[in-house]
Amino acid sequence: MLETRSVAQRTPRTSLEWCAYYAANAVAANVPWTSTVRLTDDERRAIAASVQQFQLGESSEGRHLHAAARAYAARTGDQAYVSAIEAFIREEQRHARDLGRFLMAEGIPLTKQSWPDIVFRWLRRGADLEVMVSVLLTAEIIAQVYYAALHDATRSPVLRALCDRILADEAAHVRFQAERLRMVRAGRGSVAVMLAVASQRTLFGATALIVWTGHRAALERGGFSFRRYWRHCWDRFGDAAEMMRPLRAAPTALSRRRPRHIERLRTSGD
Repeated sequence: MLETRSVAQRTPRTSLEWCAYYAANAVAANVPWTSTVRLTDDERRAIAASVQQFQLGESSEGRHLHAAARAYAARTGDQAYVSAIEAFIREEQRHARDLGRFLMAEGIPLTKQSWPDIVFRWLRRGADLEVMVSVLLTAEIIAQVYYAALHDATRSPVLRALCDRILADEAAHVRFQAERLRMVRAGRGSVAVMLAVASQRTLFGATALIVWTGHRAALERGGFSFRRYWRHCWDRFGDAAEMMRPLRAAPTALSRRRPRHIERLRTSGD
């Protein structure tokens, strides 16, 4: 488990430390695959298409990310980062396999294409590491909110256990990506950092709206109104913005957020 110190106090983990984390985390999830509890008709209608799309999104082979990581390692000498990225990709693919197994057990076919997945893959293609990680981080943050909702959207012990495991993994993934952005942006002026975060906020806001539009039924069944969903998405973005902020840079108006006493989502980082 990752430590739970405030994000401002955390020292970024090295690539070797992340390799060790992923190695320790590569254990089978405690999922009750033999459970005979199946989705009800209402649950199936609400979540089937939604889980299909998220399963597809988790299944990327990561070729472009791997290439960007190799280029970054050649430039910085941080060869262990390539191994850390490979371990991250394997963890994402484990999520895809587990979700695929759940879908097939429920008689729900896997999907091979969705337009949001096509757009995200297009954004990553040919991009440098900073842009690619920014796109990934957007998806990881919103996934924290989505899987918390999905956990409560059904009574399936299998899906609930999968959501618990994925939520724990996503908390680490957000930190992994955010800390790398902190390192990539180290030494830049405050204006450059501000512009980078502003671009991320634009991408994040647009993506959050797209996810709400495409997954509203599942989110609402999990107890998330649009207001609650929107609030939690930006709360999570605020946490990540602190982790990605270069240590020498002062907080900007774009990353600073007022404390809010709101319900926290169930993740290992809470």
